Amino acid sequence: MENSHTAKEEQSYEDFVPFCNWQKHEEYDILEIHLPGFRRQEIRLQFNDLGILTISGKQGSDGDESSTTTSMRSRFHKEMKISRNCRADQIRAKFSRGILSITVPKKAVKLSKQSAENSEQSAHNLFGFGGTVLRPKLSKENALKMVLVSLAMVLAGYAVYRLCII
Repeated sequence: MENSHTAKEEQSYEDFVPFCNWQKHEEYDILEIHLPGFRRQEIRLQFNDLGILTISGKQGSDGDESSTTTSMRSRFHKEMKISRNCRADQIRAKFSRGILSITVPKKAVKLSKQSAENSEQSAHNLFGFGGTVLRPKLSKENALKMVLVSLAMVLAGYAVYRLCII
């Protein structure tokens, strides 16, 4: 029994940082962590109330006593803050072929009535110009002022024309 205890004490670990890749989608994000040589039971995932996802693993930590006492093993520890815009109760993980895939679903974003109208309006506009540029909205008062200014300019032009010709 003493030999197995000393064998565990002499195990040493090499810390490493695994390659991670985020894939952003409209309804969810996927974090892929490359962990070649690891097995599913050697990986731990924890998500706390502060929104921190902790991923850790120790390769060969399942109590395999058949290995030599001086074998080098790998381990990692990674913490990351997850967006408040996620549904924490629906985070899922899958481990396959040395890649840990963590799916983080996003909460549905509620659009206000005005922003929904703006996005609908911009979909109908050409070349990305806003609706106010192509179709200005005038109040009755401003429209009346524009008509009066136009009429005054026409009358002034006519008066100048009559004075210059006669």
